[in-house]
Amino acid sequence: MLKTNGEKRMHDYASSCAFYMLAVVVLLLCQAVAGFVSAAVSSGDPEFSENGIFNTSFMIVVQLCTAAFIVLYTKLTGRAFNFRFVNGQSRNDRVSPLPFVLSFVAAAVLLCGMFLPTIWYGYFTRYVLGVPPEFGTIKLDTPASVAMIVIASVFMAPVCEEIVYRGVLFNGLKSEISTLKAVMLSALAFMLMHMSPAQVVFQFALGVVGAFMMNACKRLLPCILMHASANALALVIELTPLGGALNSCVAWLTGNVAAAVFITLGLFVGAGALLYVIIRFGMRAERGERENSTVAEKAEADGRDEVLAAMRKKDGTFKYAIGAGICATLLIVNTVVSVL
Repeated sequence: MLKTNGEKRMHDYASSCAFYMLAVVVLLLCQAVAGFVSAAVSSGDPEFSENGIFNTSFMIVVQLCTAAFIVLYTKLTGRAFNFRFVNGQSRNDRVSPLPFVLSFVAAAVLLCGMFLPTIWYGYFTRYVLGVPPEFGTIKLDTPASVAMIVIASVFMAPVCEEIVYRGVLFNGLKSEISTLKAVMLSALAFMLMHMSPAQVVFQFALGVVGAFMMNACKRLLPCILMHASANALALVIELTPLGGALNSCVAWLTGNVAAAVFITLGLFVGAGALLYVIIRFGMRAERGERENSTVAEKAEADGRDEVLAAMRKKDGTFKYAIGAGICATLLIVNTVVSVL
């Protein structure tokens, strides 16, 4: 599971897109079951759908189902992950602790740089599109709901989502297309998967940073730690007085347009530059570390048949389009429903 062996092949472009599409199907099935349960119970309790315990429990169930899918798909297809969690591509490479430490720093920098753009986008969805500010939020009004959302968003989601979107999808995409295109397409898929109009900006940024980290350090654990740290910091902002202090700053900025533009751009550019330095120089693979030759493996598996390889690529693109199209459609539906 963590390394290739003599009988397993790594995920190529086509199989990674199929893996992503099926992960979306699993998510849709979970949502369908949750919707059925919510509709059945809401007939007697109209406020059940807003219950914090139910919604956080659903988040945990989704991650458990995703984890089960990852294991089953890997077993049934005989595919090995073309990434490692901790060490590099070669067993003999010395593992530096720097990328893991910098993951926490990258999460904090990302939140600083994207905080105001996310706020302004929220204003756009609220005042231009008419999306209520409370749409899609989960009531965390009990200790149990808080504990469960921490389990789901800080411990479970980063592992499952990073495996699907950075570990498999990104690595598979870049075996056929440029790294930049693979970064953008994997980040787009990650953003759409959340199907939340309020999370579009931040989730895309998180996907971009995570993919560049995966490309630089050739291991998944730093991406998982960065994702978990970002979610944890977001919860701290939401559940502590820090959120109130930041809201006061935002309220002041809304009355000072020039300051708002200058500070937003300054934080965004500064965070982007710092993230570039962190990823480019702090998380790069050790000297001498080699990348997996997924293209060569794919060519060998296809018997070096260019026609077959082209067909597989076309099939992979089609499956990516299905997964992204389903999520994009549901994102639009959620936006429209929130306005009505």
